[in-house]
Amino acid sequence: MTAYAGKATTTTPTIATATSTKVLDANPFRKLLIIQNASGAHVGVGLNGQTLTGIAPTSTNICLNLTNNDNGNRLVFVDGFVPNGEITIYQTSGSPINTVVIVEG
Repeated sequence: MTAYAGKATTTTPTIATATSTKVLDANPFRKLLIIQNASGAHVGVGLNGQTLTGIAPTSTNICLNLTNNDNGNRLVFVDGFVPNGEITIYQTSGSPINTVVIVEG
C-alpha cells in the first residue's frame, strides 16, 4: 500500500435546501474523501458534478443517499478509488442544521 503524506482539509459547507449545491471543486490529486451528513435531514451526494434534483437515486439523478443518523451518514474513500470530480449535495427538506462535514486530502 502506498503511503500518502499531506494535509487534510476539513470544511463544513452550508447546503441550500432543495437546491443542488457544489461543495468541492474537481481535484485530480484527491487521495482521501470523507463526507458526513451533519444535517437533520437526508442528503443526496453527486460525485461527478451532477446537478441533483432530489435525494433519490435514479437513472437521471445519479447520487448516493446519506441518512441523518449514525448508521448511514458518511462516505469514506481512501487507498483505492477516490472520486476526483466536482462534489454536489442536495437536501430536500429544511432542518436546523443544513451542513455536511467534508475531509479532503
